[in-house]
Amino acid sequence: MIRALVLILKNFLRAAAARGRVALGFSTHAVFLFALALAFCAAAAPDARATTFTVNNNGNGGDNNAGNGTCSAGGSSGCTLRAAIEEVNARAAGAPHIINFSIPGGGLITITVTGSALPAITRAGTTINATTQPNNNTGTFGTVGTVGVGAIALPTYNRPDVMVVDGGGFSVGLDVQAGNVTIRGLCIYGFGTAANDDGSGNIRVGVVGNTLITQNLLGTTATSFTDPGAGARSIGDNIRVTGGSNGVISNNLIGYSNGKGIQIGNGADNWTITGNEVRGNGIDNSNLDGIDIENGSGGAEISGNLFWENEACGVDMYASVGGNNVENNTIRRNGRGPNANLESMGVRVFGTGSTVSLNIIESNFGAGITVTSAATGNRITRNSIFSNGTITSKTGGGPSAQIGIDLLRTTDNENIGTTPYVTVNDSGDADAGGNSIHNFAVLTGAVVSGGNLTLAGYARAGSEIEFFIAAADPTGFGEGQTYLFTSTEATASDTDATTGTYGPGLVGGASVGTDTTTRFRFTLPLPGGVSVGTRLTATATVGSNTSEFSNNVTVVNAPVITLCKTFPGQTCSPPPTLPAQQPGADVTYVINFTNTGGSSASGFFITDQVPTNTDFKVGSPATSLGTTGLSVAVTYSNNGGAAYTYTPVSGGGGAPAGYDRSVTHVRWTFTGNLSQTSPNNTGNVSFIVRIR
Repeated sequence: MIRALVLILKNFLRAAAARGRVALGFSTHAVFLFALALAFCAAAAPDARATTFTVNNNGNGGDNNAGNGTCSAGGSSGCTLRAAIEEVNARAAGAPHIINFSIPGGGLITITVTGSALPAITRAGTTINATTQPNNNTGTFGTVGTVGVGAIALPTYNRPDVMVVDGGGFSVGLDVQAGNVTIRGLCIYGFGTAANDDGSGNIRVGVVGNTLITQNLLGTTATSFTDPGAGARSIGDNIRVTGGSNGVISNNLIGYSNGKGIQIGNGADNWTITGNEVRGNGIDNSNLDGIDIENGSGGAEISGNLFWENEACGVDMYASVGGNNVENNTIRRNGRGPNANLESMGVRVFGTGSTVSLNIIESNFGAGITVTSAATGNRITRNSIFSNGTITSKTGGGPSAQIGIDLLRTTDNENIGTTPYVTVNDSGDADAGGNSIHNFAVLTGAVVSGGNLTLAGYARAGSEIEFFIAAADPTGFGEGQTYLFTSTEATASDTDATTGTYGPGLVGGASVGTDTTTRFRFTLPLPGGVSVGTRLTATATVGSNTSEFSNNVTVVNAPVITLCKTFPGQTCSPPPTLPAQQPGADVTYVINFTNTGGSSASGFFITDQVPTNTDFKVGSPATSLGTTGLSVAVTYSNNGGAAYTYTPVSGGGGAPAGYDRSVTHVRWTFTGNLSQTSPNNTGNVSFIVRIR
């Protein structure tokens, strides 16, 4: 190469001299030295070409000459993982560098890290791809099935063929300190010196962008996705992100560490976490979660994952700025840790503007979802939430009797909530706390009639009301297991434009608080899965502040009030008869009413026309209400029922004294609820006329 450089340089100088630009006062020795300098510079500069190194030895030796383009730990050691990382780190930026695996020998390959920790990955664009190792560890891991309301299929997790194990008490397994790094197909476990610490983890990601962690098994051996035991367990987090952004964690099995499954922290934004099974993390640390978007981080997309059996929350957003989207995950049996620092929820929300949607959130030790007291504008929508607060802890404690959605007041415990958990509504909805403790909808009726379902109640103006089939909670509020539909107060579908006051007494047997606010009434075809006896619940959302679950209401058949007009002393069956009467005789009409439907009746009235050729007897209307508990007001019409504002007078319309010929109709308007159950479901009203 030096001879070539000498020749090139001589030719260049001669050409330049011929053009009068350079004198030819040079020697071959000088040209040689200059060419040697050029060659040295060319040799010293890192190679920017794309390179692939293949690990063919499971030893720990470092590279003999990092940067020379050959991965070799010397002698018969071949290319180790340590040497490959050192060689890649010495390459120039600007081209992708790949570390593949082809270590001879049958069965599972174990790389036990000894002597010193593996070097951090400092070359951008590096890919470590253990799926290239010949497949000798056959089989699959993981839970078969789907996650989320959308039934997203969990991927099949192939057993890794290369296992990286801590053999020296090291803090970090693989340390990503460069952008655009991919880690694929490894089993890594046993690393870490402290749980929930930025210096510990099976994989640590620094302040770098676009990391991809995919198809790995983290926290257990490659032969069994179970707790490896205290002597071999990973003390640190399985994945610890300490500020890097825009990364992806996909299709991994992540479990059984003393630390968190995944920590996205220190202002790390816009991570995508999808297709992972995150199980059994936080062992002996009841405040460490399946995943935590923490300490100023936000904008995470968490979808299609299974979070279960983690000792603290399945999904936590501790001190997050918000803007996270938690969608179509299954989050179950979390928060069961035995320690006093327990965080017991399925999902815990901090910050502003997050969305929790289409998730199955069930059987967590604490609340299904908790919105902490300073968090606002967090939308909770179309989830399936049930059986939370009903299971015991790992040591048999509990159940906690917590609820589906818990909006915390400023005085509530943000780790486990505060009894009685349900925050009843307040007048004017002025209280402060999680999601501004938006008043929940108050359900007063769910009635089936003619193939339609009519739902009535109260909600703050403009509320988006989501209705659910309830998995009835012992509190009488929620939980909403099956989403049905959403309707908005004061839109065209709302046929009740009035306002009213509920409480402070019980509504449907539940203490809901009190407020004067708008009413709603929605009628729609009976949804699938709903029939008489189904229990319903709802949430209300305004400005992305979603409420706790409402009181539950049972679907009933519409009330049916049967009427039978008789005469005194007669019954409806056989049909009543009236003997011939002479002019001037008084006749008493008795109208019997009975509620024979499937629910109590309210707001009803009875109207009867005064027969022709008779005069209404002033003051004759009477009621016999028995044990109905109703009260009644009587009004009169003198214009064929067009209006009921007339007051009868003696001699009115030319009638004899004591009678009024102007009265055309009588109306009885009832206040209260007429039961559908005997003997409280029946009564009668009556009036007298005089035959002309």
